[in-house]
Amino acid sequence: MVVSLKSNHRNILILFLVFFSVISIIPSVLGKTRRVYLTDYIYRNEIEGQGFENGISTIEEVSIEATAYALEILFGLGRTAHVTDDLQTKLENDINYMFNNDAVNLYNLYFLLRSLFTLHTDYLIEESLKNSIFQYLNDTEQIGGGFSFQNETMTPTLSSTFFIVQIHSMLAPTKVIQNVTLHRDWILSKNHTDGGYGNPTSTVITTYYAVSLLDSLTSVDDLVNKNQTLSYLQSFYVSNPSDINKVGGFLPDLNSNSPILSSTFYCVMAITAINKNLLNADQTANWVISRQNFQDGGFVDISEGNSQLSSSVIGSYFAFKTLATCDSSLRKLAVDIWMVEFNYWILILIMGSIGLLVVVGVVIWRRRRI
Repeated sequence: MVVSLKSNHRNILILFLVFFSVISIIPSVLGKTRRVYLTDYIYRNEIEGQGFENGISTIEEVSIEATAYALEILFGLGRTAHVTDDLQTKLENDINYMFNNDAVNLYNLYFLLRSLFTLHTDYLIEESLKNSIFQYLNDTEQIGGGFSFQNETMTPTLSSTFFIVQIHSMLAPTKVIQNVTLHRDWILSKNHTDGGYGNPTSTVITTYYAVSLLDSLTSVDDLVNKNQTLSYLQSFYVSNPSDINKVGGFLPDLNSNSPILSSTFYCVMAITAINKNLLNADQTANWVISRQNFQDGGFVDISEGNSQLSSSVIGSYFAFKTLATCDSSLRKLAVDIWMVEFNYWILILIMGSIGLLVVVGVVIWRRRRI
């Protein structure tokens, strides 16, 4: 009888050990990293052969900007779109349509070309189309410096000048844009006493454009006052450790209550171009990673009030590029996360293990009674 009891106790102990072993290995078997969740989110926004939408919805609508950003995220993750040949043809047709129908949109042209050069880093655009694009770019150049948004307008802006310079860099990476000194001086004329750049006032995004333009055309050393510009950018940084959900991010303006992904991206990229050592890289990376949406794996800005904002490809791009700048190895994306989605396999295994343990326990108990 004593031997039988010892045997039963041993069996129960073994069952408990097996049960807890199963429970403990479930995460390692079924767990996924933040990186995988982000990759899955981007692919769920893909309309194969057409491009990407900016957010998961029942109405499939390609976003030219989101397509460029999605391709760059996938490229950074060592992946690419499905059916790339069809997508390339679609992008090329969209550009040709613009010029064949005299309906050029600088903003769309920039992102269409950006997508093509991300799909194929050695992409060669058709020569006649390339000449048409350069002709359009030249027609937007202004006598006093800068470039306008359309070839029929005469008002240059930092944003349109940024797009023009970026397009020129894609099409002719080894060719210096004409009248560099003129355009540099025009950019510098947009400086304000607060250290920022813009027209009529300084903003985060226009300051980013100014810094990026000087970095591309001449040097950030040409900034009117580098230290003042750095102070302007850093003034948007949330440093109060008591703001646990905000510390590390950058505000879109000084009247805002919460940092957002886009302003954080613009500030981080501008500061990096001037002096990367002044970034609180780890703290900013921690804030960005906290914005990964537990519902879908994308990235989302802080919710305000009762409204739950949705993840977007564009927001996820700002997050991804900021993380890549603050943490070049993207270590934080390699960490397992358990909040993004509910996994039914885990529930099935847990309930099955519990059920098996109960059944075996009942059988042993009955045998003891016999």
